[in-house]
Amino acid sequence: MNATEYAAFATLTLLTLAPACARDRADVAPPAAMPSERPAEPRAQQDMVPEPARPADSLVESIGVAAHWGFHNTVYHQKWDEVQKLLGESGIRIVRDGLDHRMDELWKLYGIRGIFVTSPDKSWDQYLELWRQKRHLIAAIEGSNEVNGGWAKVGYTYQGKGWPEGPRIFQEDLYKRVKGDPALKDIPVIALSTAYKNFGTSLAPLRSFDYANAHSYAGGGIPSRSIDFREPYLLLGRGAVYPPLAATESGYHTCLGETRVIAGNHPGVSHAAHRKYIPRHVAEYFNAGHRWTVIYELAAGRPKKAEQEDPEAAFGLLMPDATPKPAYFALKDLIALLSESKWDAAAGRWIHPESFPTRAMTFSLRGAPESVHHTLLQRSDGSFQLLLWNEVPSIDLRAKKDIRNAPVPVRLALRDPAARITVTRLGPDALPPAHFESVREIDLAVPDEVIVVGIRLAKPLRPASLAPPGDVEVKPGPGSVELSWPVRKGADAFWVSLNQRNLGPAQLGPDGKARFRMTGLLPAMTYPFEIVAVSRDGGVSVPAKVSATTVDASPDLVVLSLKTIPESPKEGDTITFSAVVEN
Repeated sequence: MNATEYAAFATLTLLTLAPACARDRADVAPPAAMPSERPAEPRAQQDMVPEPARPADSLVESIGVAAHWGFHNTVYHQKWDEVQKLLGESGIRIVRDGLDHRMDELWKLYGIRGIFVTSPDKSWDQYLELWRQKRHLIAAIEGSNEVNGGWAKVGYTYQGKGWPEGPRIFQEDLYKRVKGDPALKDIPVIALSTAYKNFGTSLAPLRSFDYANAHSYAGGGIPSRSIDFREPYLLLGRGAVYPPLAATESGYHTCLGETRVIAGNHPGVSHAAHRKYIPRHVAEYFNAGHRWTVIYELAAGRPKKAEQEDPEAAFGLLMPDATPKPAYFALKDLIALLSESKWDAAAGRWIHPESFPTRAMTFSLRGAPESVHHTLLQRSDGSFQLLLWNEVPSIDLRAKKDIRNAPVPVRLALRDPAARITVTRLGPDALPPAHFESVREIDLAVPDEVIVVGIRLAKPLRPASLAPPGDVEVKPGPGSVELSWPVRKGADAFWVSLNQRNLGPAQLGPDGKARFRMTGLLPAMTYPFEIVAVSRDGGVSVPAKVSATTVDASPDLVVLSLKTIPESPKEGDTITFSAVVEN
């Protein structure tokens, strides 16, 4: 097939597409008319917003899996050689469980470290001695697991106390012991976890941790709806500083025959939906600022149970016989595309890419509805990786049938021409990547799974230095914060984040000021925002750090809309009132 034929389905604004087999792909749009070859007019770039990228390797660093080293009658013991090989080949760098002897093997072969869960079954002297000996294996130390139910189930107490006093004191002592030890003080401490909703208030005030902790399961739903910015922070109480977040349990199971799990009702998903959801899951949680997103779990964790017999035997990336599920391969492919760090087994150390200043890429996703989500990353060689997906359900949970979602037509338009764009899909049945050369725009068809659009610009970005925002005015409310600041010369946009959570761009007003408003916040809480200025030529300023403390009062409910069903009721009709309220 020649280049002229390719120009019929990938829209160009510069030269032509190089030959590549991309026809009939789900991630490349159907034929479109070839425009005249001319530089884009400035008006055509008005919808383009410069967006700061994050390092591609940092997303890989955020991915972990839970394990159950103590489940002896499962694949963790019976097929350990297969399990450790599959784990190592996946590229996953973090495992969450106890500090088991198998972590020594995983570190030696693959550089895998652990988030290690604690409980009051050892003395502090035992813990401290073990942690000092195994310091190189530790990514983080986590408080006790799901303490509102787990402690009573196994009979744990601490200083003679059970829930909630015992777990609270145990977490406080854990933090003091780790931070008070010269060899351990730099290890991050993650909060204890709770099961079910609203139990965190019984632990308040508790602030002895570096990262709040979420066990946020989607219950078979789409990944973004499982993200919880309320429950993990209830234990703080009023007057705290809002800490960063980790999710040490999250994910899906693939049992369609049963929904009952240890912690309640949890519908399963098909293997096809699981394959789509897992890469979306880690990308959504990364966008939401989670330092670690731990998928529950690596392998089926119930002995002598079939996948369709028990949901607890259906969590994980591996089947009960250690066969990889399709989601395993999709996640492995994503990690391989983004990873830049290399494990040197001979030297026993990680070789990381040199630190580099990430740039902004100016682009637009024309025609994309709100359901099309993305993550913008950059590699150390300057190339960008744009993750795209349509965040819609991929399975009907009631019918237990996959949903065939039509791909969404989206035009990716770049301010700066690309020397090469590569579109890659994930998983064992993915088509080969599609390659396009010397382009500024291409038409894509975004599916309900992650596609990775690699973008190498024709010329390196060499932006001028950019001053950070200054003179930021803060207007707090009981459940909201408004920020405003003057727009300085050279800045084309401003992006706001909260503990690495991407909150999006600020609004630029006609009065020369930028404004940002966030609602749904907890009262009497200090929120550490960061604001960066970005420019169309790729510039990203150092962040301006702004702390905003919400008012210590319960906010009023504001009714935003009210309607009746039916809209025009008649005498004798049963009326349902539907209201949208803001707290």
